[in-house]
Amino acid sequence: MTTYRNLYHGMVRSMSEAIDLYDEGKGILAREVLKKALLDAEEQIIAQDIIPDEPINSTDPAKD
Repeated sequence: MTTYRNLYHGMVRSMSEAIDLYDEGKGILAREVLKKALLDAEEQIIAQDIIPDEPINSTDPAKD
């Protein structure tokens, strides 16, 4: 089961890889890595049950 946290960590890894590629002068490949990461994330969100790591509630006691 995928959570938002796992999805976020995967995106960060892909971004880090893309930055490394860009720094090596491989800008086109970096762009493709990011594009693939975004498409994969979109597919996971659509195809799977992505659940929140924590309840989506107000943590501000003044609002309760």
